[in-house]
Amino acid sequence: MIGRIPRRLGFERFRTVRAVREGGVALRAVPDPASGAVRVAFSTPRRIGSAVVRNRLRRQLREAFRARAATIPDGWYLVSVERPVDDDWGSLGTTVDNLLARTLPVRSQPDMAATSSSRVVL
Repeated sequence: MIGRIPRRLGFERFRTVRAVREGGVALRAVPDPASGAVRVAFSTPRRIGSAVVRNRLRRQLREAFRARAATIPDGWYLVSVERPVDDDWGSLGTTVDNLLARTLPVRSQPDMAATSSSRVVL
């Protein structure tokens, strides 16, 4: 499961973090093993498109993070869509993989004990 980020308190963590950008998507990460979960927030401004487009993009990004949950270290993540992107599943998944690889060292093999006890929260 992927956790949500509390409003003001959670977003304060990202003020000093530099974003990694690729293909119109930016990722800010704050590793925090003490959090016990992966917490992700999504920012999709109106300039990206209609509510239908923004919601579909958020659903696709959320699923991309769920699919990679076992390899993402616990912490806080902010995904910002800065301009309209190609929301094709393959290219969006590749973008997420590249952003995660550039942001944090990703574990190659998920530990079964760690996977069952870790929670991923969206």
